[in-house]
Amino acid sequence: MEKSIEVYGNVSICDWIGNGVTKEFPVNLEYYKIHTCMPKNVEKPYGIGIMKTHEDTVETCMEKSEFSHIFSQEQEAEKMLELLIKNKVTPVALRDVLEDFASI
Repeated sequence: MEKSIEVYGNVSICDWIGNGVTKEFPVNLEYYKIHTCMPKNVEKPYGIGIMKTHEDTVETCMEKSEFSHIFSQEQEAEKMLELLIKNKVTPVALRDVLEDFASI
């Protein structure tokens, strides 16, 4: 099973309250699309992920969340990524957003 990852977009947040987030030390969010190359009978080969990084003068913090096999079409994954970027969704909220999406 082979997996390819393609960066879809990036957002920086510098107005987050607390934790040393400033214009000099923003929170960076990277959104990416996952494509799992498997046999043709796989119904949902696409997934998405988010990586959050925040670096200041003392440390670098990273947080990541990804879900594979949730979209059957590439366009569905891209549409969700656009929504996530627009709303600056972080890795910790990704599961909740996808669960709400699946229950519609």
